[in-house]
Amino acid sequence: MFSNLLKYFVESKMLAYFFIGGIAASIDLGIFVFLYELAGLTAVISHSVSVPISAIFSFLCNAFFNFRKTDLLLFRSISFLTVVTLGYLLGAIIIIFVGDILQLGGTIGKLVSLPFVFLFQFYLNSKVSFRD
Repeated sequence: MFSNLLKYFVESKMLAYFFIGGIAASIDLGIFVFLYELAGLTAVISHSVSVPISAIFSFLCNAFFNFRKTDLLLFRSISFLTVVTLGYLLGAIIIIFVGDILQLGGTIGKLVSLPFVFLFQFYLNSKVSFRD
């Protein structure tokens, strides 16, 4: 079972999506930490700024390099942004839950949200935004 999962991961677009997503998450987290920890903005406002910036990077890299789907860019970008919005909402809920309700702080909430948002967005983007 593990070998089948590893084979799927390596052969699918998920490996490149993971690599691009890692860079996008670094951009997202770097901007978030700067705005939240250094500039003193709220966690949700910082999240609201960092997500769109990293989303633009992610869309362009996935469209041109990973999925190689540059046709229908307007449709794909709208679809991608819809998925990003849903991921943003999921992330915001996790940040609020972990940061405010569990009182572990906004940065911890952001870190906890990343794997959930990644898997959620990969699934939707591979099935909708970058399908053939």
